[in-house]
Amino acid sequence: MKVKLLLLFMLSLSLSAQAKTTRAVRHARAPLSATAAASAADRLADASAPRASQTLPIRRVILYSNGVAYIERRGTVSGHAEIDLSFKQSQVDDVLKSMVVLDLGQGRIGAVSYNSSAPTAARMADIPFSIAAATGGPSGGGLAGVLGQLQGARVAVTTAAGRTAVGSILTVEERHAQVDQSETPVVKHALVIASDAGELSSFDLSEVRAVKLLDEGARRDVGEFAAATASARRRDAKTITVTSDGEGAREMVVSYTVAAPIWKTTYRVVLDDAGKPFFQGWAIVDNVSEEDWTNVRLSLISGTPVSFIQPIQKPFYRYRPVIPMPEDLQLSPQTYEPETGEVGTGAITGRVVDPNGAVVPGASVTIRNDATGQQYTTTTNSEGVFRTQTLAAGDYTVTVDATGFKRFVMTGLSVSPARPSHVSARLEVGTVSETVSVTADSAESTAINGRQVNELSLLAPGAVQSDHMESIGEALTSGDSGIEADTEASEVGDLFEYQIAHPVTVQRDRSALIPIVQTRMEGTRVSVFRESERRSRPMSGMLLKNTSPLTLEGGAITVIDGDAYAGEALLERLKPSEQRLVSFALDLGTLVTVREDENEDDPPAFFVRIQNGTLSASYYNREKKVYTLTNQTDRPRTVFIEHPVRGDWQLDDKETPAPEGKTRSFYRFRVELKPHETATLPVVEREEGTQTYALSSVTPDQIQLFVARRYIDEPTRAALQNILDLKARLAAANSRVVAIAAEMAEIAADQKRLRDNIEALTKTVEARQLIARYVQKADQQETRLEQLSKDKQAAVEEATRLQTQLDAALRTLALERNLAEERQK
Repeated sequence: MKVKLLLLFMLSLSLSAQAKTTRAVRHARAPLSATAAASAADRLADASAPRASQTLPIRRVILYSNGVAYIERRGTVSGHAEIDLSFKQSQVDDVLKSMVVLDLGQGRIGAVSYNSSAPTAARMADIPFSIAAATGGPSGGGLAGVLGQLQGARVAVTTAAGRTAVGSILTVEERHAQVDQSETPVVKHALVIASDAGELSSFDLSEVRAVKLLDEGARRDVGEFAAATASARRRDAKTITVTSDGEGAREMVVSYTVAAPIWKTTYRVVLDDAGKPFFQGWAIVDNVSEEDWTNVRLSLISGTPVSFIQPIQKPFYRYRPVIPMPEDLQLSPQTYEPETGEVGTGAITGRVVDPNGAVVPGASVTIRNDATGQQYTTTTNSEGVFRTQTLAAGDYTVTVDATGFKRFVMTGLSVSPARPSHVSARLEVGTVSETVSVTADSAESTAINGRQVNELSLLAPGAVQSDHMESIGEALTSGDSGIEADTEASEVGDLFEYQIAHPVTVQRDRSALIPIVQTRMEGTRVSVFRESERRSRPMSGMLLKNTSPLTLEGGAITVIDGDAYAGEALLERLKPSEQRLVSFALDLGTLVTVREDENEDDPPAFFVRIQNGTLSASYYNREKKVYTLTNQTDRPRTVFIEHPVRGDWQLDDKETPAPEGKTRSFYRFRVELKPHETATLPVVEREEGTQTYALSSVTPDQIQLFVARRYIDEPTRAALQNILDLKARLAAANSRVVAIAAEMAEIAADQKRLRDNIEALTKTVEARQLIARYVQKADQQETRLEQLSKDKQAAVEEATRLQTQLDAALRTLALERNLAEERQK
């Protein structure tokens, strides 16, 4: 037992000495690493400094009644200015469509940029690493997980003890430590880096205070990953950056329109003892933006300008047809098989792109021989291209994995020594656990060798890529473009502006009541009766006239009468000098009854016209309604009766008083009532009607009716009587024609019977006497037929003559008679 304790003691001493030696060696190397880190930090100080963003506060807000807000930002900037503006996703289309940027100090406006609208997974696909939102556990994570994916990146490491070293990341080493066998082993991670001098250093990550990325590409990847995850966390936010280059301090203006809640109006009316109104109006504005409105110039626009939403923030692609190359132009290099005994090898090349056609660098590509199972692994370069050579002939399976995309698998890809096989992998957004499988075809592909299409022209001898070429847009906007704009602007629309005289402050997600009008107006107390709304009691209200220079937007009105609440009403838009009836309570001091008189069953005609064989008698349908009004109070009353306007019905001016006015739906009559007085208002309406008679079918009784009603005079009566005579004679002639035709038809039928009998009797000798009788009768009928034919011809001619005379009589008979004027005489 003692021997074991002695051995354990010696072992602990050995480990302690070894640890001290290691720490001494590390401290000896520290000064050189610190010097290199300081040098690298100095070289990259400017590159790593954060971008200075300047701000433009909101100075002016214009709210429109159609749900649009005009925002104007104004402030002072200096030097190279970058202004970040944050918007909701739903506002970006309006901002891009309407933004105006001005630099009033001779500065030059640069690009207006905003973050991509592509899905977060597609944006992260271009980043060669992935970091989970929460890391840890036995599998590692945290700083170790991040550094493990930045293998090869240059970093400056600083420990808590002040030790600093610069080098490239080789690996993150995982160590298991266990102080006591009864406890769970502890997993620790150490960062291993290689300096420029080839020195390897190891740092316990638990003792590391900071790791500074020295590679610009690595810093950019981490920044882009952070921006992508931030946009995924706040999907409704989008940042638009406005840039301007200039010298010194200068004023800059940015304006745009966004959707906003419509501004609303409410009014208060105080009636004095004489019923004269004092008017006060308030506007309700809502600030639903992400920024406070502090001392802004606020204007409210009453009107509805044309406004629409157009989705322009997302990229759109226009379809273009794919035209294949002619077969005689698809020439491939000629290859030859190796001699007997030589083994040929092939190659696989490919290109990996995302759903939008953008290249995917850093994608992992695995190539497996289907026959032998041998695997080859590679990654795509910055152009999304990979190439694997010296592959044995046969069939292969190609698998492509990339963060943020579904796994791509191509099977049955044939490789031969004759020419390289090509893979075109278009990845779909998703997770690696999802797989998209395709089967290789036999179409030949041409290797692109990592070149871009717009760089192919540089392959020609002497072709040099220019640093800058003036674009078409720059040429059009320059002074030497040859184009002059000659445009005039004019005011369009019927808009009215409430411009608030004093600055207004409304905090974000807050609303405010702002006074817009306060003045005494013309008006008087009235009562309004509408039978369709109330059967016996009118509504108390007022006749309000807008004597202010403002157009009053529609809104709710609260009425104060006699220092007490009297009721509420709704006011529609009221322009200057326009007056409107407003009701706010039930008038219990006025009683209205309505009586309808019976209508005439057969109203007299007021005008008769005979034309083209038709007699038209015009008359009026009349309806009478009597309103009886009783004032049950000790105060005089002014009552407006609203009588409905009906289609073709018109007021009878002789029996109805003239209305005070007329709206689209009502006649408005004014009735003045003294205390305890009863008055009546008759309203008579008439509608024109017409009764027609066809004179070709007139009867003697109708002619007597026309005479009795004085529709016709004596000459017209005589003409109508002549028409009756012609009709009678024509009817008689037509009857004769019909009778003759019937008799002729009867004879024709009997002759057919006689012919049939004669034909049958000719076959016998004894029937000669009967045949002679039939022949004699047929001769008599033939004579009768000749006479009937003459009589029918005469009857038809008579009927035709009479019909012509009747048509002429109907056509030439005309009469216009104003019976109303004749009655007045």
